[in-house]
Amino acid sequence: MMFFLLIWALSSLGFFALANSMSKHQKQFYSKELSVAQTRLATLVGWALLIIALLLCLSLGTPSNNISYWFGALTIAALFVGLCISYIAEYFWKIIGALVVIFVLSAVLLKF
Repeated sequence: MMFFLLIWALSSLGFFALANSMSKHQKQFYSKELSVAQTRLATLVGWALLIIALLLCLSLGTPSNNISYWFGALTIAALFVGLCISYIAEYFWKIIGALVVIFVLSAVLLKF
């Protein structure tokens, strides 16, 4: 369960970062568009988080099983992010904070 929460939280953060790279969502979250450099940074951070989640899956078990696990976590993370952006976008920073807390706690508990 901790492994799933770790991968899910990291993937959700990656998808939120990728959403921040889109003009429509920038206006939704910040009421303005970000600069080109900030947009590019959001894109890079989003892809980096998704790749880190994949690398964690590959390193913490059987790669063939964990790739499927990663795709499952990506699916649930994408659904979560889509629903959050559509219905509760005003709580964007609280959701990001909660995801960071879930990620840190699951990483600590997975270590022990």
